[in-house]
Amino acid sequence: MGIVPLGRKRSIHHAAAILFICGAASAASAQQTPEKPPETAPAQPPPSTSPVPTFAVLGPSREIKLAENTWFRFGAQVQAWYRIAQDRIIQPDGSDGSYAMDFYCRRCRFFTTGSVFKGIFFNVLFEASNAGRADPTSGVKAPATPSILDAYGQVKFADAFWLSGGSILMPLTRNGLQPTTTYVSIDNANVDTTPILQGNSNVLRDLGFQANGFFLENHIEYRAGVFQGSRQASTATQTASHNAPRFVAMVSANLWDTETGYVNGGHYFGAKRVLGVMANFDYQAFRKNAPPAAGSDKNAYYGVSGAVFLNYPLSGTPSSKGGDEIVGLLQFGYYDGGLRVSPTGTVTTAGTYAAVLKQTNYLAEAGYYNHSAKISVFGKFEKRKISDDYPLAFRQAPPTGVSPSQTWIAFGLKYYVAPFNFMNFALQYERIKWDDAPGTQQGGTNNLTFQMQTLLY
Repeated sequence: MGIVPLGRKRSIHHAAAILFICGAASAASAQQTPEKPPETAPAQPPPSTSPVPTFAVLGPSREIKLAENTWFRFGAQVQAWYRIAQDRIIQPDGSDGSYAMDFYCRRCRFFTTGSVFKGIFFNVLFEASNAGRADPTSGVKAPATPSILDAYGQVKFADAFWLSGGSILMPLTRNGLQPTTTYVSIDNANVDTTPILQGNSNVLRDLGFQANGFFLENHIEYRAGVFQGSRQASTATQTASHNAPRFVAMVSANLWDTETGYVNGGHYFGAKRVLGVMANFDYQAFRKNAPPAAGSDKNAYYGVSGAVFLNYPLSGTPSSKGGDEIVGLLQFGYYDGGLRVSPTGTVTTAGTYAAVLKQTNYLAEAGYYNHSAKISVFGKFEKRKISDDYPLAFRQAPPTGVSPSQTWIAFGLKYYVAPFNFMNFALQYERIKWDDAPGTQQGGTNNLTFQMQTLLY
């Protein structure tokens, strides 16, 4: 809320111009809630149609306004989990593994967004993820060590051209761009991590510069960025990091309501009517003269993803007060880190991203939100299919750190204690299947997770 000088009477406008961070979005169209002006007050200008980097809120806005174009907004998010996860360890009698129990903070976050001058914004997010989670071998609890995820500045030159610099959420997939607070299930999809299996990013983020912009009255958005990615080691004649940057791009089209936020999607709780498509592209290549396998050809890494998404208020008309909603997402991805092996499993060609095997990814999720009952139910199917170009023995026992073929099936429900998604409880069951597991290994495990989420923004 704006801070008004004493003795001065004027209308207060809640700006819908903030940089949303990954992990703090709600689900409604951006609202302005001006106080009723005096009858003698002049008419207010219409709201700007400029696609400022907002997220939409249900409920009151909470900016601390210092001047017309200078404001701050602070927030916090806590996702407390109790997780019961089955071991993938066959017992001496041949039975399946037993269950481990963990209490930890999946996401503990503090963040701030704001504007320093007209058309200039910033966004900073601190997170301690998986704080308190027990190490599967030693049992030692993970410390609550905060790290910086989002940390960037952004300037608007025109509706069609914004420029950001810093640590930025890369536009790798639709589900990966959804806010952590409005996920249809309780977490992002497992297949969202495929483009970052190389271990060269920070929770889907990387350092770099990104341009984005909007066309056709904000119904078309593009993002294109160059990022640090992986840096090659030094050679006898060159220092490290002589290879080109990572390039990531996205194009999204919304046929109904627009989405102009830093993150978007998940539940909108009946406050938006969304139907759209998204395409994503990701690329980086290593130089021949540098490690790994200096002097040998190295295949480039590339990934493509596409999605169709829907948020439909069952009343047919979006409401700023929320309402019943159905939500759905279909997502496909194809990734190839470049690694090639012989029929015996010997590496024949090094890959730029050796930890990202050639594979296809699938994701389908759907949910139903009932406004009066304050509950939602959801289901999710995911699959990572490693290419049959790799021999079966290699797929069954890939190198350390390389993910094998897997299938995930999950479903559950949420209860929203406070309005506007400020607090909810969730319960999710998940079945994980290792598709290429030999008969001597346990082929599947079960997980049960209880979540309590609290949000202020």
